[in-house]
Amino acid sequence: MNMNYIREIAEALSENHAALMVGAGFSKNAEKVSITDKKFLNWNELSDLFYETVYGKEGPGKQYNSSLRLAQEVEITVGRPKLEKIIKDAVPDLEYAPSEVYVKLMEMPWKDVFTTNYYTLLERAADKVTNRRYNVVICQEDLVNSNNAPRILKLHGSFPSYRPFIITEEDYRTYPVKFAAMVNTVQQALLENVFCMLGFSCEDPNFIKWIGWIHDNLGKSSSQKIYMVSVTHIAEAKRKLLFERNIIVIDLQELWPDKNIGDRLNSFLEELKLRVEEKRRKDNWFDLRQLHLQYDTDFVKKTEIMKKLNESYPGWIFLPWKMKNKVSYVLNELDNMNEFEHISFTDQVNYMYEYVKFMDIAGRPILSQVVDQFLNVLEKKEGDELVDSFGTELEYKEQVIYLHLLRSYRELAEWEKYEACHEKIKDAYLDYDNKQFLYACDCRKQLFRFQAEKLAGMLDSWNLVNGDMYWPLVKANMYALIGEISKADAILSDVLTLVRKQLVKASGNEYLSSIEESIVSLINFIRQGNIVDETEECIHESDVSWWNENDKYCLYLNTEEKGNKSFETKDNFDLSSTYTMHMGRDNSNVFYALEYLRFLEQTGHPFRLQNVTNTKGLHSTVKLLAPYYPHWCLMQILIAQDNKHIDLMFGRVKLYELSQKEVDDIAKEYLRIFQIVMKNVKPENFFFAKSIYEQSAVVLPDIIARLCYKCSINILDEIFDSILDLCLSNVRTNFKGIRKIFKGLFEAFSLQDQENRIEKILQFPVDVDRMSDYCDPIVFISKPREKYVLDIEIYNRILFQIKQTIKEAENEKRQAAVNRLVILAQVIILNEEDLRYLCKVLEKEETLENKSILYVLDKQKYEKNKKEIFEDTLKRMKSDSNTQMFSAGGNNYRDLIGILNDIDISKINLEEALEVLTNLVKTNQSWVERNQPNASERIRQSFLIVMGLIILRESKNIDLSETEKEKVYAYFEALSELYKNSIAIDMIEACFVDDSKFYFEDFQNKIWLSNEQELGLIKDFYDVLYINDFKLQNNDMLLKCSNMLFRISIYRVISSEILHNMAALKLCYAIIKNEIVLKTEIQTLLVCLLKLQDETVIKQTDSEQEALYKLRCRIISCKIAKELYVRGIKSDIVDGWKRISENKNEFIEIRNVVFDTTGDE
Repeated sequence: MNMNYIREIAEALSENHAALMVGAGFSKNAEKVSITDKKFLNWNELSDLFYETVYGKEGPGKQYNSSLRLAQEVEITVGRPKLEKIIKDAVPDLEYAPSEVYVKLMEMPWKDVFTTNYYTLLERAADKVTNRRYNVVICQEDLVNSNNAPRILKLHGSFPSYRPFIITEEDYRTYPVKFAAMVNTVQQALLENVFCMLGFSCEDPNFIKWIGWIHDNLGKSSSQKIYMVSVTHIAEAKRKLLFERNIIVIDLQELWPDKNIGDRLNSFLEELKLRVEEKRRKDNWFDLRQLHLQYDTDFVKKTEIMKKLNESYPGWIFLPWKMKNKVSYVLNELDNMNEFEHISFTDQVNYMYEYVKFMDIAGRPILSQVVDQFLNVLEKKEGDELVDSFGTELEYKEQVIYLHLLRSYRELAEWEKYEACHEKIKDAYLDYDNKQFLYACDCRKQLFRFQAEKLAGMLDSWNLVNGDMYWPLVKANMYALIGEISKADAILSDVLTLVRKQLVKASGNEYLSSIEESIVSLINFIRQGNIVDETEECIHESDVSWWNENDKYCLYLNTEEKGNKSFETKDNFDLSSTYTMHMGRDNSNVFYALEYLRFLEQTGHPFRLQNVTNTKGLHSTVKLLAPYYPHWCLMQILIAQDNKHIDLMFGRVKLYELSQKEVDDIAKEYLRIFQIVMKNVKPENFFFAKSIYEQSAVVLPDIIARLCYKCSINILDEIFDSILDLCLSNVRTNFKGIRKIFKGLFEAFSLQDQENRIEKILQFPVDVDRMSDYCDPIVFISKPREKYVLDIEIYNRILFQIKQTIKEAENEKRQAAVNRLVILAQVIILNEEDLRYLCKVLEKEETLENKSILYVLDKQKYEKNKKEIFEDTLKRMKSDSNTQMFSAGGNNYRDLIGILNDIDISKINLEEALEVLTNLVKTNQSWVERNQPNASERIRQSFLIVMGLIILRESKNIDLSETEKEKVYAYFEALSELYKNSIAIDMIEACFVDDSKFYFEDFQNKIWLSNEQELGLIKDFYDVLYINDFKLQNNDMLLKCSNMLFRISIYRVISSEILHNMAALKLCYAIIKNEIVLKTEIQTLLVCLLKLQDETVIKQTDSEQEALYKLRCRIISCKIAKELYVRGIKSDIVDGWKRISENKNEFIEIRNVVFDTTGDE
């Protein structure tokens, strides 16, 4: 047992939580450096001196007095100075020097060294130590800022002059008060560290009080161990007394009975040093300088090196971060596989065997090219090569190689190769651990393939032997992922108890410590999700912490850019825009991302369990690995329930690379997963997802929606059918983002496709669900050129359902039914009775929106609504002109914009309207400055209304009065605060108000200098002209300006980079739609379109935002080419764009530009 105790002290030293207490007895090891008869007195000899000082040679008998009492009597009799002189004479400090034993003792990595001795031997020994620095604390004032290095703490005073020397009863009685800081330091050390005592009798009153305080507060069983090193046997009675005080005696005489006292101490320190260095070597694993490994080292030598490394690995279940640099160096040197095919098969197997084991230790997945290379070697082996004395060993090694290749194929999601590799594995050759490795691989394969029933069955049938401490962690992780939380918790709790029992026997064992770390963090992960207060903590200290390792990966993978948060306009996949607050990020290393995924898998930690997440490293990991491990990354996105990073895998850049057939294949697989998820989600978990199936339900709709933009009509129908099944089920609310699928489907369905599916569309529930983002898909249907005629039976059934819902339902559901009927009235032919019914329903609520709908349904009957819509919109604008509070419900004036060209302009008070519009612009400018995106849209819509009103006056040949002109100028002046020097304002004033201050040359120069915002405003102006069917030829100034705008816009597109073309390109299209004469600029326009054919191709190197920008430009270019085609302009360039629009591998937005039909998209 004594040697076990030494091992435990060594482990504590290695882990930097062992403290030393040196007593008076250790002074016997000092070396005399002068001719002197003096020696260090022990307590009994010092007591004799005290006795003689007080009583002389004769007295009542010193056996009745304690040493402290005698010292007290000396102080009372002859005074404190005399007492201290006796002590100094009894401790001949400077006449002795620290021996080699002292130096060896101080070379040990003690956390702190405490001593009750007054002499300076320890300090002088520390001065001879070169590998450590000690701070000397001789008084409690020295404690401040002293813990930046190990300390020598002089508890009872120090020579030459620091007093008082603690010696009398009164000194000991007042010590806790006078030296409270010292007492706290010792007690803290006893709490935190293993204590080792040398030359210390354990009779010191202070010490007895300190350990008593520890026991009173923590109990003996929870206290740190205290070891008393004795060079001779200790009487049994005293040993038992010490044991009661939780002090364990290490009997050096029992260990080395034939040695003298000095040699025993030397042997003890040598043994301690040996074990500390062995532990340190083990912790450091290997010395890189001694490997002699180079890039061109031959394969046999590399095999030998890897074998030594594998056999000497300390045993952590995950490679600690502190080993990363060394291991990365080794892996880099192993990267050279040249000539591998030319070495013997035996050498190849030996190399591959050690390589896959070392990669497993390193936590780095084997790269795909190496996986295929190794598999080819095994498949090409010749049968007679195994017929030798090493055949069985080689066969075993082959099996281990196959196991690791199997895992690699699962990570790569190459399922055919996985099955082929699996067939090569023979259970008979596998030991217990490798069998569990295989079983875990198969379980994870079922997880990756979403084979829910098979996975659940395999986990229930997974029989692990008693005493297994690692594979239960893996099993519990998979139970937790599929929502079997209680099973996972029970397994982890049982194995944690087992691990801790083993750690009692093998404290500091790397394998056990790393398992405890992983289990504790996973249990807490689970319990936080269950909102359970009872959490676990590691009770055995380790220098490797799971959370520290995780944070190091995340810190390395993520480089945060400092910067102020700001609004950013982000283009979305479906070409809409959102406004978000953003911060920057940077890239990192692919290998570290791979190792991070393996680290999480090896330790049983997903990115998310229930509502608890650990996703700091998710973005960089997926960004780096998606091109190489797409399915592995998909699994992480689904498990993390993360929609934010879908662009990394399913953005326009990634989908552009794929053909329609490839997208179809992906869609089929994801639909299969989608249907499995539907079967395995639980309706009651709609708010908090508790399994991978419920987490996937949140993300999958978004992914499938993206695939709609490129897949074929047959797959679109499969998606449509699956979504219908979902929306009619009781688990619809578990799925989020259903609206996005509808948007993608109806974007992809042509008018004819929509007509063919109208009956199926009407099978969807009439409902609105904010949780799943469900809405009636009919809101996405396009208005046909001619209304559809429904089968009378279907018509009656649908109308009955709608009327019942309107009659019986409340709030949102009732409104959804009304909305469906409103849209049906524009899509199918309603009979007169049902149309009257709809109008009555709408008339009951006199909202602006209902008035607008009623007018659209029956313009003659609801003629009066036009004026009311105008007046109600002005009221809304007045409400939106609030500088104190931004009204969220505002900025929608589309009802007025939609009916504006039907208004009788002669009955409109233009001055009043312009005043309201001007005030709206002025007040909302402050909201624009405060980065409120909707404020800009309000102002833009106000511009469309003003232009509509002016064009109506122009069309009716009604001149503006002087007062009205002033109001128009005031509006444009307010607008120019936002659109500085806008050519739109200058041109409109010149064309419709007054051209006396308009200079054409200045206008021409401004076109070149106009930014995207200003070009966007003038594009909106041309859209208003188009809607109002106002011909350019009707206004000479307008025609002249338009020709100039058109020509310069084309030149701007030709002369600039693609990422600066959008606004000018949109303006070109808007002017073309307004039937500008193309003769003079047609060749330049065709050159421009030819340039855009190449420039709008999305490349792998493009960011997602760049890809979306290019796609928008490509869509506009295609529409321009169609306009030319419709006008009968013959050109190979136009034909080229026509072929692009007919290419099934293009996105649906391009394919929707159909050249051989008329009408606008």
